Amino acid sequence: MIQFNDVSKIYNGSVKAVDNVSFDVQDGEFVILVGPSGCGKTTLLRMVNQLEDITDGEIILNGKSLKELNKIEMRRKIGYVIQSNGLFPNMSIEKNVMIVPDLLGWDRKKRQDRFNHLMELIGLHPDEFRKRYPHELSGGQQQRIGVARALAADPPVMLMDEPFGALDPIIRNRLQEEFLQIQKEVNKTILFVSHDIDEAVKMGDKIALLRDGQIMQYDRPAEILNHPKNDFVSEFVGQDRVLKSTSLYSVKDLEQTVGLSPHDDSARIKTIKENTSLRIILSMLLNQEADHLVVEDSHGNKKGSLTLDHIEKFLQVEVREKNDGVSLQHE
Repeated sequence: MIQFNDVSKIYNGSVKAVDNVSFDVQDGEFVILVGPSGCGKTTLLRMVNQLEDITDGEIILNGKSLKELNKIEMRRKIGYVIQSNGLFPNMSIEKNVMIVPDLLGWDRKKRQDRFNHLMELIGLHPDEFRKRYPHELSGGQQQRIGVARALAADPPVMLMDEPFGALDPIIRNRLQEEFLQIQKEVNKTILFVSHDIDEAVKMGDKIALLRDGQIMQYDRPAEILNHPKNDFVSEFVGQDRVLKSTSLYSVKDLEQTVGLSPHDDSARIKTIKENTSLRIILSMLLNQEADHLVVEDSHGNKKGSLTLDHIEKFLQVEVREKNDGVSLQHE
């Protein structure tokens, strides 16, 4: 879907913001560009929709070089979401969301049906928000609208530049979860810029970790956590890489690997779903929110319970061996 072939961006004749970058993004992949400030990740993203010119190399989009594509027509086929959401303050929410379909000449019914569908997808009632304006919405709601607008014309590719970065941690986590659910339904090819390795591990199919305009490692999150290629990657990921890796697994993964215990209704318990991240479960147990957690499937059937012991056993099987003996206690 997207190929970067020896791509470079040089400013003022000498400053290399992007330095000879090559990697491929496959159809339907969610790829996170992550790294410290000034590493070139946003510049690389902006070159895909030609907001930044390429100095050297080539970017191929759907088999065609960007140099062959009309900028305006190409941008209408790419969803673009930025941190500040970029909503037009003088336009209603419906008009904001439907900007690209409007430019493409969609008829009124098609636009209205698409708006209704997108609003339901992002969890906002279409009739409640249709005539409202951006200033009447919370930050989280505005960011949802930004995502809906990027999806409006059903583009095959989405570019997202730290879209949740300005939100508080609780809202940010909620939107991350919601967007992952949306991605399961729409299956877009996504390039997503982040400075947060936790966000990258949680959301990405693959992570491209950059420094000084170069890719230090491009791989699946598990590989980057378990097998960092150099000291920079290891340091950026951090010493708590075993804990970070719990974001990659759900309760269902644990259940399939080490099983659950029968639950005891007399104990101090909380109920959680099978698809809950093990990182969330670990936090709940370490914070002593319950003695053990009762697991339910999607139909509300109780499957059993788990404690910290279950997570430790799971990490021994799934994580510790890959980390050459690094244990949860040492983290």
